[in-house]
Amino acid sequence: MTDYKKRDAMETNETILTRKIVALDDRKTIGKMSDLRVDCNTLGVSHYIVNSASTNSPLVLPYDKAIAVGDTFVTIQSRDDFLPTSNDALGIVNDGFKLVGVEVYSKTGNRLGTIASYEFDPVFGAVAELVLDSGATFSSDQFVFFASEYVFVDDGERTAAEMRDEKVAVAEPESEVEVSTDADSADARSGAEDGIEPAEAQVEAEQIEEVPDDKASVTVEVEVAEDTAEPAKAAGDDEDTELVDFLLGQTTIEDVASSDGSFTVSKGTVLTSGIIEKARAHDALLLLTMSVDA
Repeated sequence: MTDYKKRDAMETNETILTRKIVALDDRKTIGKMSDLRVDCNTLGVSHYIVNSASTNSPLVLPYDKAIAVGDTFVTIQSRDDFLPTSNDALGIVNDGFKLVGVEVYSKTGNRLGTIASYEFDPVFGAVAELVLDSGATFSSDQFVFFASEYVFVDDGERTAAEMRDEKVAVAEPESEVEVSTDADSADARSGAEDGIEPAEAQVEAEQIEEVPDDKASVTVEVEVAEDTAEPAKAAGDDEDTELVDFLLGQTTIEDVASSDGSFTVSKGTVLTSGIIEKARAHDALLLLTMSVDA
């Protein structure tokens, strides 16, 4: 449906009938407006029906052939703008859609009345407003469709489909209620048995990290990371730093044990940064130095 904006200079199917038709090239009055025809697809005036001034027979003028609709005359360029007298032209005169007298129904299927008159835009031809015999009026933004048998409009009454949609929209939030699973209930019971409130049990459960199945791979990664880590250096202890650099990667040629027995290294052990750091913590760096090849 054409999105139509109402204009100030409107005509109706009745006011247009006071206009005479003047052809500028012929410089004379061709006839007088007698009726209108409407296109159901465009929802606008399609043809003007003019009574010939010379023969009084009907002439058919496509609305877009009118140069302008003034307050006294409708101007056209020449008599040639009328459709040739033929079966097509007679069909428009006799069987074209007049709109007036057609019954109007609402989207809900209720009869609203019969079209008594209508307003249209003489520039673009669009029907702007319908006036029913009941006095009710409907503007173009309320038109649903035109047909030769009837016209349907939106009178604002809610349809059954709209009421069903509203009911569904209201009911939807209720379906969002969270349903606890058996697993959730079991977790809550387990937490309660341990003296933990359900909310706390949930937090603890979320904080538990998955333990990889391949624990051996984790151990290897830790050991590799330990071996490749930079040896820690005590601030300002240049002598220890030199010993650490010397010992890293050396192999012991004998068993080593600190004086308190808390640090031991077996013969044939390759010294890593971790072992060296433990030796330094137990004052055993010199012992390690003496247990490797110089």
